[in-house]
Amino acid sequence: MSEEKQEQRKQTKRWDKFTWSVVVGPLAFFFALSLGLALYLNSFGPWRPVVPVVIAFAIFFFIMGVFLRSKFGRLAF
Repeated sequence: MSEEKQEQRKQTKRWDKFTWSVVVGPLAFFFALSLGLALYLNSFGPWRPVVPVVIAFAIFFFIMGVFLRSKFGRLAF
C-alpha cells in the first residue's frame, strides 16, 4: 500500500503543478500585458491618471487568482 500512496502523491504533485501553471500563467500574462499598457498610456498626457487604476486592477486580479487557487481558496468554495 505504501507504494500506491507514493504513486498517488506523485500524480497529485504533477497535477498540482499543471493546475498552478494553468491558473498562474494567464494571470502573469495579463499582469505583464497590463504593465505594458500602463507604460504605453503613461506616454500620453490625458491618460496618465488611468495608469494607477490599470496597475491596481492587474495586481488585484493576480492576487485574487492566486488566492482562489490556493488551499484557502478551495476551502472558501
